[in-house]
Amino acid sequence: MEIDFEELHEACGAMISGDHEQARSDLGRLLSAAGERGPRWTEALLHALLADVCGRLGDVAGGIAHLRAAVALGWNDCVAAVAEPGLAALAMTPEYRDVYRQITVSPADLEELRWIHAERSAVDHDTSMIIAENVGRKDGSPTEVPQALLPTRTPDGLGVPAARALLRLRQRGQLHAVLVSDRLRSSHLGSMAVINNIGGSGFGFGGSGFGSPMMEAATSQALASSRAASRREAVRARAFCPTIGLSTLPAPAPGLT
Repeated sequence: MEIDFEELHEACGAMISGDHEQARSDLGRLLSAAGERGPRWTEALLHALLADVCGRLGDVAGGIAHLRAAVALGWNDCVAAVAEPGLAALAMTPEYRDVYRQITVSPADLEELRWIHAERSAVDHDTSMIIAENVGRKDGSPTEVPQALLPTRTPDGLGVPAARALLRLRQRGQLHAVLVSDRLRSSHLGSMAVINNIGGSGFGFGGSGFGSPMMEAATSQALASSRAASRREAVRARAFCPTIGLSTLPAPAPGLT
């Protein structure tokens, strides 16, 4: 049975949390299974992730070895190769440049890879904004989290399915972060309701006029709905739209600056 997304998500947990030593162990453990079970793009991705982890840990030799293995398997995400911090840390070595020159990627795949990495940044921005907005909300409604659909075109190389998986991980992380933020907000609102009711009217008149908790909650929910609508439009506007006729033949990756 091939490695599935849930196994990949679990193995990436330490890397997502920033525990790179543990990540090296977890990713390495899954890599040993991926070599037998596949799919090939998952094995290549795990090598690329381990190269990134090694670079973050200062293990240049280990990072280059994993990067070379990833490229040999067909991983060709040249965008990640220069953007991810751990891989960028390897970029000053001549060995890195030798490996990078072996990467080929079709213009069609390169277009999608650039979109995926831009979308990952957009997800991070949206997550930060949503959590910041949650701090001041007065309503207990769950937060809507619009997310882009992953492209469905058939890729030409292994970098695209690997990058799609990483975007799925980022989107799942976004949903979890917002859910935690919602729970904290609801807990805070519940605590404040108890505090505000202490010493209140014995007849239970909490008030529903302007400035009352009920009106504040309604206004807050309306604002949250408006923000969600704006985000839906933004996500729709930045949806991936492949350029018709773009070549699917592999070509050398864009040169290093």
